[in-house]
Amino acid sequence: MKALLLTLIASVTLLSCSDGQQSLLPKSGGRPYEVLVVSENESVREMIDSVLSQDVAGLPQSEPCFDISKANESQFTNSARLARSIVIVTIDAQQFTQTRIRYEKNVWAKPQIIVYINTPSASRLETDMGKLGNKLASLLTRAEINNAISSLASSRNPKADSMVKRLTGMDMRIPTDMKSSKKGNGFLWFSNNAKSGMQSICIYTYPGNSLDASRAMAARDSVMRINIPGEEKGMYMTTAHECVNSGFEREHGKTIMVTRGLWEMRNDAMGGPFVSHSMVDSANNRIIVAEAFVYAPEMKKRNLTRQIEAALYTLTETKASK
Repeated sequence: MKALLLTLIASVTLLSCSDGQQSLLPKSGGRPYEVLVVSENESVREMIDSVLSQDVAGLPQSEPCFDISKANESQFTNSARLARSIVIVTIDAQQFTQTRIRYEKNVWAKPQIIVYINTPSASRLETDMGKLGNKLASLLTRAEINNAISSLASSRNPKADSMVKRLTGMDMRIPTDMKSSKKGNGFLWFSNNAKSGMQSICIYTYPGNSLDASRAMAARDSVMRINIPGEEKGMYMTTAHECVNSGFEREHGKTIMVTRGLWEMRNDAMGGPFVSHSMVDSANNRIIVAEAFVYAPEMKKRNLTRQIEAALYTLTETKASK
């Protein structure tokens, strides 16, 4: 085990950081949305597992938010410390009077997030997880989204980025493998056009100056019917309205409406998950929508959907040149 770790460290190339410093951290192991839970208490490990293994919203089949592996302290070896996402739970009534969560990044590897949960007792943690569970899941999810956003900096499609800029006046990173595109009236569609695991991003606008979930879905149905027809007459993309959920977030100083749900092709058997980010462009009295959707009937869809959802978070106002 030690020899393997030394080999890994010795083989790492120096990585340039934004502050000019050099990092000797090895690359983290594992796949996106895999989490290692570390605790001496087996019931606590199971408790964290149950919280993080809840179903992802907006998918057609049941898939857990995270894939969990568990370890006690003796199993938390040097190689295990290279995991990309780690939750370490410490129970100590002498040190802690209440349950607290904190996190660090890139401690033993890169990219990596370590979430520390400190609590006085297992029973106290069980009581507090009702409030802290969402925070824990959000921390881990956002870390993976940020990793995907960072990857887009070096794997973007400049031509597609320029098309988005012309339509919206905003910057956005479109993945480099999305080489297929279609342009409509106030509408753009990019796709990797893959035979297995097809991922797509749509950008469109519609008139408005406020974010309303019902109106957004009506606009979506109208735009998709016009711009994404099926193979035969009478086939077109629409929304499975009974599966839609919307909420609000703050990103880059702006309020965005995040909508998750299922799309389907009317009069055809195609369908899958989608997620959209909507924001108000008050200067032009319009709503700008960036949407990602997946068609992968033979595959799990959590990672495919979240991977391209990261691109939606890059839709930002153009920075003024100095």
